[in-house]
Amino acid sequence: MTIWSQGVRLQGDLYKPKNLTAEQQLPGILLVPGWGGVKKNLEKNYAPHFAEKGFIVLTLDFKGWGESDGPIVATEALEKTEEAADITLKATHFRKMVNPLSMSEDVRAAIHYLGSEPQVMPNNLGIWGTSMGGGLALVTAATDDRIKAYVNQMGPVNYTYNLQAIPDQRVRGAEAMVARGQLPSYPGPQGQNNPLLRGYPDWIAMKRFDPMAYLDRLTAPTLIIEAEQEELYNRQKNGVLMHQIIKDRIESRYIAYPGKHYAMYSGDNLEAGREAALQWFLKYLKGQ
Repeated sequence: MTIWSQGVRLQGDLYKPKNLTAEQQLPGILLVPGWGGVKKNLEKNYAPHFAEKGFIVLTLDFKGWGESDGPIVATEALEKTEEAADITLKATHFRKMVNPLSMSEDVRAAIHYLGSEPQVMPNNLGIWGTSMGGGLALVTAATDDRIKAYVNQMGPVNYTYNLQAIPDQRVRGAEAMVARGQLPSYPGPQGQNNPLLRGYPDWIAMKRFDPMAYLDRLTAPTLIIEAEQEELYNRQKNGVLMHQIIKDRIESRYIAYPGKHYAMYSGDNLEAGREAALQWFLKYLKGQ
């Protein structure tokens, strides 16, 4: 189905338990993908497992990823009109951007879609985010009181620390060049610095993204899952620090599993992490 975010069509999938009747209402869970931005990574190993335990689960592709549309930018100035008008134009369709500010808006749109689904309890929602999606989910969990349970699986949240090697002055200069048309508004291959990660990071948006700033607004019970040998970020300055900040104020738990980042997506770690998240949602969305 189509989810609209900032005027762009996103594609999402809903998973429901078998034998669900039209009159039933169940808690909803939004699954937020990571850097790669596509729902297919969650369709086999996560969404069906949560749905069969009595939840309605929504996944999505971010703007410019998977089956979702990306932003369109005209390649030349448009004819001036006073009102909206249908036009024919030549434009560039941008794909595979990694912009957490834009992605946060996609997550917000998806939670509104899920909360308005007729068979979903509108004020009893959960949110789960993996890798980059963990920080995106934090922003939404902290700003929407319908969310009653939050799971952060290996999500970096401390972008101020993680991106300290990029000077603020350098970013300010890049923003000025974008404003003057000297750099493209959307990133492309020229900004990619890690061949192991798909897509094109928007470093200006990355530097402005600050999930930790939302921690004082977070009230949803929070489960943090990390890898003991996490290699993509410093977990002591991310998940561990996050837990230290919130543990005396809200219901929370921190778990670290052996192995590196991508080991969480297969084998024993996949099963253990998924089960821990499931039990968290059962407890705080179903009271079990």
